[in-house]
Amino acid sequence: MRATVGSLVELGYARTTTQEVQRRAGVSRGALTHQFTTKADLVLAAVDHLYEEFSASVRQAAADLPAEPATRVRLGVELIWARFHGELFVAAMELWGAARTDPELRAALLPHERRLGAQLRTLAMEVFGEQVARHPQAEAVYQVLLTSMRGQALTYALQPDAPRTGPHVEHWQSIVEAFTARGSRLGS
Repeated sequence: MRATVGSLVELGYARTTTQEVQRRAGVSRGALTHQFTTKADLVLAAVDHLYEEFSASVRQAAADLPAEPATRVRLGVELIWARFHGELFVAAMELWGAARTDPELRAALLPHERRLGAQLRTLAMEVFGEQVARHPQAEAVYQVLLTSMRGQALTYALQPDAPRTGPHVEHWQSIVEAFTARGSRLGS
């Protein structure tokens, strides 16, 4: 799995071949094709593996967040944003771009992305805590936050050395804080 992710990140989807992954992993062609019959199966399994590691790291970090809602929200936004700089995002970005013109990959990726999206929403609610999670509009706020972070991270893909801090982090924090404050006034 690490060999596949490494190839996606370093070479991109188009240049990631089963032969390249086989070489990097030091396994035989038969061993690789026995487990993964297509390139799409291989790369999606690798992203799943990376997502499991990602989820574990987020849950571990979320467990250390304070219970007080305002502080938890500010630190939670930073925690989630920090995860948009790693291999998982780069590998996923490669797959999204390739799936636009690769029907086999797109067919395999769409249900995979729906499942991972639902898991990521659950994970985000764990990060922000009960007050945010139980609000009736939590899904809407989560979607705005996630899509905004995804878009900002895409701009950084073109500028890998640019600082990852800036007003966007404060804007995300303000959005979630305002949502949380409104929810507490409404008795949610």
